Amino acid sequence: MTAPDYDRLSILCATARTLGGQMLAEELDRAFVVRVDDTDQPFVRLHSQVEYLDLPSGRTRTLEVVPPEEADIDRGRVSVLSPVGAALIGLAAGDSHRWTGEDGRPHVFVVVDVGGADVDA
Repeated sequence: MTAPDYDRLSILCATARTLGGQMLAEELDRAFVVRVDDTDQPFVRLHSQVEYLDLPSGRTRTLEVVPPEEADIDRGRVSVLSPVGAALIGLAAGDSHRWTGEDGRPHVFVVVDVGGADVDA
């Protein structure tokens, strides 16, 4: 992930007491930090447009990963502190992620496409 995203997300997850915040902290622990201009492959970061396949339902979904204050599910904008938003951060097309929700249900998805990230975000 880019250094500006890493810094911003570190602050966000430090104050979040949710499953999404915990998941984001775990992602940050594994993250490789790169310069904004040193990204040879698109990956999910703040303001990315992400298309992913939800394997349990078989549905393809498209959304934008945003900071919590910009989240609006009616506009397809999901918070990076939500479990889905946290799980998507740092992934590239073809990557998959699996987690268990607070309700005990398994969640599995595969990223189909990543685009639209504002590199200055």
